[in-house]
Amino acid sequence: MAHILCGGLITVDFTFHTDAFPVEGTKNRASATDMAPGGGAFFAASAIAALGGQASVAGAVGEDALADFVHTALKDRGIGTDHLHTIAGVGTARSAVIVGADGERTVINHRDDALFPDTFDLPFSFDAALVDTRWPGGGADILRAAQAAGKPAILDGESPVRVAQDAVDAASHIVFSEQGLTDFAGACDADTLAEVARSLGLWVAVTRGSAPVLCHDGSALHEVATFPATPVNTLGAGDVWHGAFALALGAGHREITAVCHANAAAALKVAHAGAMPTADQVNALLGG
Repeated sequence: MAHILCGGLITVDFTFHTDAFPVEGTKNRASATDMAPGGGAFFAASAIAALGGQASVAGAVGEDALADFVHTALKDRGIGTDHLHTIAGVGTARSAVIVGADGERTVINHRDDALFPDTFDLPFSFDAALVDTRWPGGGADILRAAQAAGKPAILDGESPVRVAQDAVDAASHIVFSEQGLTDFAGACDADTLAEVARSLGLWVAVTRGSAPVLCHDGSALHEVATFPATPVNTLGAGDVWHGAFALALGAGHREITAVCHANAAAALKVAHAGAMPTADQVNALLGG
């Protein structure tokens, strides 16, 4: 069982489901609401655990009731918290999430800079590391530790990316969102991705919603088709993608195989509100 360390943003999400996106200056009634832990590190680790892997998180929460809520949720999912720190005197990061009738989400996040220390030292005993750009300094330290141990060091290239240049330099794999690649390189297309792969000397990819994932290994471009899905809630879908990708790499799969697994996991996530995909579901979608 591969053990993946997920470092980055951990939040509590307050989600409001609406029939239409609110118009500025108006009052609106939600059709449903919920409160749940979120953030890239939490969603990725949850996906890894649901897919049958072993997951741990690295990051920080505040000193408040929301932190207790996060710890309980992590424990319930069997996710390791040895590297989850509590920062006194600040609140846990939190987000307001609006989900429209089409399943698309809009997120407003508040997080205290104190939750993201510039350095993060830990003994690396994992099969892979996944970090996001929300934690530039600590994420870079985690990726360097993974590389020193000869393990995949994966960066979730979400915008803004250049603020996490140290993490970019420390990664072995970078998977950009469309917004992330545009922020980093000025455009989101095959030629731009190829230029980034050659300039960084890394395996890179960009996810593009329902469009095929573009991957470049520095020599050749590959397109990996996604799976059809009717969106119910897209919140966390990208993080689930990254978690599934990291788990597959940590288990020894080649990159393109890992992308196929990630595409299946993300499709299952967006089509089932609140549910994490399982290994059986992913394998069934992959045809075996």
